[in-house]
Amino acid sequence: MNTLSSVKKIGVIGSGSMGQALISGWTRSDASIVAVVRDVEKYQHLEGSLGIEVSEDRQVLSTCDVVVIAIKPQIIKEILADFAPFIAPGAIVISVAVGVTTEFIGKCFPQTNQIIKAMPNTPSQIHMGVTCVSGGQGSSEDAIAIAVELMGAVGDVFVVPEAQQAAVGALSGSGPAYLFYLAQYLQEGAQELGLSGELADQLVRATLRGSGELLARTELTAGDLRRQVTSPGGTTQAAMEVLDTQRVGETVRSALAAGVARSMELGKG
Repeated sequence: MNTLSSVKKIGVIGSGSMGQALISGWTRSDASIVAVVRDVEKYQHLEGSLGIEVSEDRQVLSTCDVVVIAIKPQIIKEILADFAPFIAPGAIVISVAVGVTTEFIGKCFPQTNQIIKAMPNTPSQIHMGVTCVSGGQGSSEDAIAIAVELMGAVGDVFVVPEAQQAAVGALSGSGPAYLFYLAQYLQEGAQELGLSGELADQLVRATLRGSGELLARTELTAGDLRRQVTSPGGTTQAAMEVLDTQRVGETVRSALAAGVARSMELGKG
């Protein structure tokens, strides 16, 4: 069943990188899309590049079946209530703001109980993202299905309990930064060993791309694949021993925990 056929108009509050990534995936649907922004001139180009409407008039949200909140969690609680008069009764509201609960949004928009939380990550910009979706209390199966279809336009989607969203954000939300961090220092280290910056960059990109595809296509675990590469007494084992000595594994676990803690802090505001 194509649940998106019932969606005629999608309103997006905020059009930063994530908002634009989502919109680009939805332009292939039959729904019309309007982005509500503070600075129309800054985002006017989206009308031509994505074929959507850009407006500073919040009133346009009242005609939307789905409203997507794509603004930073640091400011969302200050301005969200300002949009309440313009949300249609029964509209589906999808928030992609880290740490902001469906309960909070529901209190801001009491005219609808169709509140959905979604956590997409930055690869959504190239439609290879990962999004975890959670329905708020009282949200219907149809509303969740619509959110899943919408997010599916920019990558893989998983439905999870909202209580797991903080962990999801720490993993798939922040996860790309872990890989970019690793890529940065692999490249810098390779240059210190004598490789040119251009070659080091190309090798790092190709290595991570191929390794990611291998992990995606095989039934082996990441640990299994690592052991395959790590021949006893070889160069990779020497490298892994350094990482183990530096307790990199423990550091990654601590980093994930810190991400969860920060998400909880943002939720408390």
